[in-house]
Amino acid sequence: MTKTRAILRAIFGVHHHHDDTARRRAARRSVMMRVTLDAQHVTPLRRALTRDCAGQPWTIRIATLPHTERVQLSLYLPKDAVNGAIQQVTRIAPAAQFGHLFEIPDTPTDGWRDLLRATSWAQAASALRPAKPPVKTSDDDVETLDRLLSPGNVLLDTDAANRAALFAQLGAFCETHYGVPAGQVIDGLNTREALGSTGLGQGVAVPHSQIAGLLTAVVLYVRPRVPLDFDAPDAKPVSDVIALLVPEGANTMHLNLLADVAQRFCDQHFRERLHACGSASEVCRLFSSAAEPADIPSLMPHPAARGDASSARLRA
Repeated sequence: MTKTRAILRAIFGVHHHHDDTARRRAARRSVMMRVTLDAQHVTPLRRALTRDCAGQPWTIRIATLPHTERVQLSLYLPKDAVNGAIQQVTRIAPAAQFGHLFEIPDTPTDGWRDLLRATSWAQAASALRPAKPPVKTSDDDVETLDRLLSPGNVLLDTDAANRAALFAQLGAFCETHYGVPAGQVIDGLNTREALGSTGLGQGVAVPHSQIAGLLTAVVLYVRPRVPLDFDAPDAKPVSDVIALLVPEGANTMHLNLLADVAQRFCDQHFRERLHACGSASEVCRLFSSAAEPADIPSLMPHPAARGDASSARLRA
């Protein structure tokens, strides 16, 4: 736990070579931190954070973990309050586990709102789930990226001149392999894109749509040979595309998959490992690897390490 604290402080601590403007801008950013701890520690932690964050907006969301006495917290904090929050968590709940932690853009765009809405929904669903003895359920009850992504749906070094060409290829793929007209898939993706880019920043895009006539959820991972312009908020071209297509009306499935995307792609270590995969089977093995709460969280680098106040933020 001491090592965890040191890593988090190193990443979110004050760096004196930043100018005052950059520091003030960083302080205003929000950070989402996930923590798993015993339920008895929630009230004292809430009181401590209320005192420490006085005058600053912050939010705590609680999801019970069925059949245990532990809960998962999502803490939305001002960036300059993270250091103190870590100290409070480790003081009040020494056995707490830190999960994923990432920055939320100053002005979240549509792609980010999709992911935040999905993660909030997933937590609410967990909290409302009745506590009852576990029963054996089918693996099909909950669709996740690793269950839906097969080597045949991993397209590496794809030649696509632009976003429109990529969507055309996705449409043709779905028509060939899933019997859905290509035009219907293309229209669905373009309709969603017209609401706002699904580019998240840091080279990631999540085009997604509900498709009439589609009988099963489809997940595709595409790595273009040449990164594509996706109108991402950080203006970086996209090198990782995770496309989600679900049957029309499958809202729960849609939200589950978006939440899964948020959990994985906000983790810089996951993205680095993904880039190192040289084959479709390696990509699928990575997605299938367990995503348990870790004592050492996977974090994005501090902007100071790159000399750019915005370069370390996965944005949408």
